[in-house]
Amino acid sequence: MKAYILIGFLLSTTFGFSQSQNRFDSLTMRYNSGRLDDKDKIAVLRKIAFMEKDPELKLKYSEELIELSNKFHDKSSLYKGYYQKGAALRLKGDLDEAIESYFICLELAQKLENQTSVGDSFLALGDVYNINGNHRNSKLYYNKAISILRATKDSVSLAAVLLNAGDEYFNANKMDTALIYFLEAQEICKLKNLKSYSAYNLGNIGLVYASQGKHMLAEKNINEAIEVLQELGDLYPIAVYLTYMADIYVERGDLSRALTYAHQSLQIGEDKGLKEQVRDGSKKLAQLYQKKEDFESAFLYQSQYIAYRDSINSEETIQKMADLRTEYEVAQKQAEVDLLEVQKRNQRLLVIGLAVFGFLTAIILAIIYRNNQQKHRINLILENQKIELESLNQTKDRFFSIISHDLRGPISAFHGISRMIKFLVTTKKTDDLLSLAEDIDQSVDRLSDLLDNLLTWAMQQQGHFPNVPEKVNLNELSEELVKTLANMAEGKSIMLQSQMDGDIDLWVDRNTTMTIIRNLVNNALKFTPEGGTVEVMGQVADGKAVVVVKDTGVGMPADKLDNLFKLQDKKSTYGTSGEKGLGLGLQLVYDFVQMNDGDIMVESEEGKGTAFEITLPLFNAQVTPVQEAVSAS
Repeated sequence: MKAYILIGFLLSTTFGFSQSQNRFDSLTMRYNSGRLDDKDKIAVLRKIAFMEKDPELKLKYSEELIELSNKFHDKSSLYKGYYQKGAALRLKGDLDEAIESYFICLELAQKLENQTSVGDSFLALGDVYNINGNHRNSKLYYNKAISILRATKDSVSLAAVLLNAGDEYFNANKMDTALIYFLEAQEICKLKNLKSYSAYNLGNIGLVYASQGKHMLAEKNINEAIEVLQELGDLYPIAVYLTYMADIYVERGDLSRALTYAHQSLQIGEDKGLKEQVRDGSKKLAQLYQKKEDFESAFLYQSQYIAYRDSINSEETIQKMADLRTEYEVAQKQAEVDLLEVQKRNQRLLVIGLAVFGFLTAIILAIIYRNNQQKHRINLILENQKIELESLNQTKDRFFSIISHDLRGPISAFHGISRMIKFLVTTKKTDDLLSLAEDIDQSVDRLSDLLDNLLTWAMQQQGHFPNVPEKVNLNELSEELVKTLANMAEGKSIMLQSQMDGDIDLWVDRNTTMTIIRNLVNNALKFTPEGGTVEVMGQVADGKAVVVVKDTGVGMPADKLDNLFKLQDKKSTYGTSGEKGLGLGLQLVYDFVQMNDGDIMVESEEGKGTAFEITLPLFNAQVTPVQEAVSAS
């Protein structure tokens, strides 16, 4: 498949056909009048060289434009002159000279730093290599043009090169790549209302779908292309598309409609004297009639196919010999151009390399000096980090030791309770199941408390625990806590009460403060025997709030007090009813008191009880009325 026209070729030459002939004649009369100065001649020649149809005259005007542009050092007009000269040489079939002109265009465009002109130069080179059959170079320069034109937003030129590049990939049987290029080109055609481009592109998209076996999509796109091309009177590509339509209906098993399309394609070829299309149409009809078992018609069209094939092959043999010579000359020119480009690039790289080497040397010396200055400080930082990491690692080990021990008890209890339930059910002693409910509740409570503390501790250790100071009423906080733990106290016949010396407002984080007091009261209840007392007391002393949690429990030995707020214990201590405590909870209490800018002390005596004393900041001493308003908002 070919695109049948090179759209890039149209941009540079054929577009001039649609210009007003009267305007063109007027321009040539002005130029030949002899009344224009040289600078005006340059302006007129740019238009005439672009609009001229005849290759010889186009070449003449282009060379005159080049001569005048050189005289006045007008690089922009010089670029236009060489571009139109390349177009004229291409029309004449002098492809090697056309390539040479386009390379000069490319060099001028790069000096002018005009990216659109650079893209157009790459597009023109791709077109010439396409015509010459050098598909490797054609794809190379098309892709360079696409990269440049996408950046410049020149959508019309971009549509042209996308269509031509897609055609190259179609011929290389890379259908997915070809379809990507065609679909992108079609979007631009719709946006810019490029009707003729759109028609060719629709046909090309249809041919890709046909080659992929997507016949419904192929038929839809080819029919749309044929409809537009009929309006434009462009019959040659219609003939090709009709042949593909015949193939589509053969695949569908509709031989009658396939014959109709093949006959229409052949008729166009005969009417327009298109030998290749007559050849291809005759071959297609011979194949179709053979499928229909109409051997007489098949023989007739096969004979016609062979006659046209032999005629075309003779012409193609002659053309191939000429093309081989042209291709050799073009390759030689390309090699010379490539060599010159390599030499220039090497010279530039040498100069740049020396400059970069000097610059990098200076930077390296500066870096070495700075590193020597910073080396000592970095070593100190690393040493401190090492000590900190070792401490964190030790904390982690102690933390997991507590987890492994404290989780084992409740889980083991569940195993025992599970076996007991099975035994009671088997022996039908279901009344005894009620007595197990209390054991399950206790195990669940212990496990829930432990998991809450583990989660809170983990968040605090990672630095993610929120700490937002606000006005908190200690009286309300204490009453709420007493109500929450009333059932636990009742279960052990412990008197739990709160006594506050007046109304006390704290400036603390509510959640962490609640956790502090709840853990202390919870521990007090665990380690106080039945009939004992647990009190939460509050007062103001020395500008701070003092909170005391006091119990009449079992107390603690002196050696226990020394490491009470550290993760030192390998095992938790059991309460008076078998509860576990003094593990992670007191670590959290200590950390959260520090977080709230407070202090904690503990007094305890074995057999007499324990008293925890906490000092926390007061609201009035911590914030002004303005800060209070901001906090409230």
